[in-house]
Amino acid sequence: MGAAQGGRQTPLTRKALGDKLLVKGPVGLTLTERAMVLQGPIREILLQLSALDTEAGFDPVTDQRTFHVGCGDCVLPSFIARIIDRVTTQNRRMQVRFLTINPSFDSATALETGAVDLIINNHPRPREDLRTSTLYTDEVVCLMRQGHPLAEGRRLRLARYLDADHLAPNPSARGENGPISGSLMRSGYRRNIVATIPEYSLVPFVLLESDLIFTTGRQFATELVRYFPLEMVPAPTEFEPLRFYQLWHERKHNSAANRWLREQIRVVANSQFKPV
Repeated sequence: MGAAQGGRQTPLTRKALGDKLLVKGPVGLTLTERAMVLQGPIREILLQLSALDTEAGFDPVTDQRTFHVGCGDCVLPSFIARIIDRVTTQNRRMQVRFLTINPSFDSATALETGAVDLIINNHPRPREDLRTSTLYTDEVVCLMRQGHPLAEGRRLRLARYLDADHLAPNPSARGENGPISGSLMRSGYRRNIVATIPEYSLVPFVLLESDLIFTTGRQFATELVRYFPLEMVPAPTEFEPLRFYQLWHERKHNSAANRWLREQIRVVANSQFKPV
């Protein structure tokens, strides 16, 4: 609702809302306090009406649409590939676009406005007003080059882990710790991070040229060990398991298309990982 809409306001609308909505100000018409309060709820109603219109008659076999999924860089590449395959093979007119989550990406706003349909991530504290569903959990392990002094196969003791130099990803959320550092800090410890990287794809190349270690989930580490001369060692027992989940906004909860997408992702997760 904006001042420019004043010419289209009717006495009936003002009477129904019990307010003039627009009054004359120094530079033209301006919103009343009542109108400003109503802006948020009206915007939400319009968003829901728009969603109802686009969801009417959704058919996963014949519908043509593009799903937008926000995705943490930590999510397993093979998992993403299987999601794409499952969605697009059921309907060749369907597309899936994955968007990277970084500190400049406002996940809550993107979900609320419909810029993304859902998010897949492992951030330890998703917003409580958003819907979540756990996809899988993963054991924490350490990656390092073959021949590394700590590449002995046995689980790392906490003291040796804290004494090592670490490689870590850049934070995906501004001013917040990720699941690895957060888990350590809740136990009262802090690791020595000497370098950070913007993308997980850089991890093996940095590890192969250094004595740094990288802490991640077993699933991700297993894929890298398959293609690079790296060693995977169980992390100290102080680490909590990583939880990967899908996250969506309440206004999409009953959306037929969003429910269908969530179910496809759940099916893929259950087939690739141990069901939770």
